[in-house]
Amino acid sequence: MSKYFIGIMTGTSADALDGCVVSFEDKFELICSASLTLDSSYKRDYEECIREGSKNTNESKKLFELENILNQKTIELINLLLKKADIDISQVSSVGFSGQTVFHTNEKSYQIGNPAYISELSKIDVYSDFRNFDIKNGGIGAPLIPAFHKYLYAVEKDRIIFNIGGIANGTYLKKGEVAIASDVGPGNCLLDYVSSKSFDKPFDDGGSEAAKGEIDNLLLKQLIDKCDAMTYPRADDKQDYYRLKELFTNIEPNSLLRTLAELSAEKIKDFYEYCGKPEEVIFHGGGTKNKFLMSLIKNKISGFVRTTDDEISSKFVEAAGFAYLAYLKKGEIFKTKL
Repeated sequence: MSKYFIGIMTGTSADALDGCVVSFEDKFELICSASLTLDSSYKRDYEECIREGSKNTNESKKLFELENILNQKTIELINLLLKKADIDISQVSSVGFSGQTVFHTNEKSYQIGNPAYISELSKIDVYSDFRNFDIKNGGIGAPLIPAFHKYLYAVEKDRIIFNIGGIANGTYLKKGEVAIASDVGPGNCLLDYVSSKSFDKPFDDGGSEAAKGEIDNLLLKQLIDKCDAMTYPRADDKQDYYRLKELFTNIEPNSLLRTLAELSAEKIKDFYEYCGKPEEVIFHGGGTKNKFLMSLIKNKISGFVRTTDDEISSKFVEAAGFAYLAYLKKGEIFKTKL
């Protein structure tokens, strides 16, 4: 069996394609990692497809074009990782490829990105379609990384691992076992939406714009009331949160960002309390770079808070997680034609 696995990930923030080469031979080893930026036009068109309710590439020319971009970027990233790791394809067992989620329900999920094409061009077997694989095997298709959270962090003490991406999710490890894993709240997606619309920036860097605003308590209550109807465990669709935009009326942009940051922090706190306030809380994902958001979260959580950076950069946890799912063969395989 070849020693190495490659993980390729792009999340609901749609701003970058992250990848890594890893080994699980004796213990977890990160060999190398790399990212390719996705143009702002990619993110804009992706968000537009979600808002329009596009379902597949046959129905949407724009979605078809996005898939072609993602395919080419994925091949480019695989080649870059092979070069950085100084290995050839014969040493790689398989690639775990997340695809780009367009819509998700507990019964069906759809991602762009063509794993058969990627396998054909890379000459490496590709595992993908992880969400539908999970649904077929009794799950709800998300979150997908709890198995990797357990692999990295299973110890006797209780822990929660949160990923703050476009959507935030949490894995509660109770005495080393996954007690519950669930999407928990909007994470970055609403913050990014307002930052793009009001400030022409893909995200609120460090939370600097949110920090200038004031909480709109009426809006916050309305948002929390909407989200409180969502129970655990669950798999959220980005569209679920975009529907909340109808409440964003006549609110100054900085105060809207401040209110949405509070909402994201509150929903993380809610899951933390639901799990009995475990003594350690570990974070990864793009949201960890939002210093203002992280300060809000730390003020709401009594446990010891840290990021995954001691083990692996928070940016690459999900990419490594998809490599681990390929290692476990927990997805559909698309075999290369040698």
